[in-house]
Amino acid sequence: MKIENFGNTRKIRLLPNELLFNQGDEGNCAFLINQGNLDVIVDGKKVENLFEGELFGEMALILNQKRSASVVAKSSTELIEITKASFEEIMNEVSNDLKQIIQKLCEELSKRNSTDLIINKNELDELLK
Repeated sequence: MKIENFGNTRKIRLLPNELLFNQGDEGNCAFLINQGNLDVIVDGKKVENLFEGELFGEMALILNQKRSASVVAKSSTELIEITKASFEEIMNEVSNDLKQIIQKLCEELSKRNSTDLIINKNELDELLK
């Protein structure tokens, strides 16, 4: 893993098969994939692939939880790190209602087996206006 600092921004470069973090690690930042792709592994089993342009790791920040999965580079990958402080700054720009919805959605997603939505698309669209 190679880390480069650009002012307040950190860029992380991973080689194929290089581990970014382990399931159970502290979740102190989120990541945006600038280039490459990664595997998401839960309890030793690959459950998802992440690709360029995707954000991940935000649930640990929102829920103040440890990492729910391990993440390993599938190819050469470049990430932009989003610190907890930066993430909170972004979240402070949204309404309290939307924050509560995001919190609830993350709680439901973290259960991994719930398919019931707590809000419908029309309600979400209305809040986002």
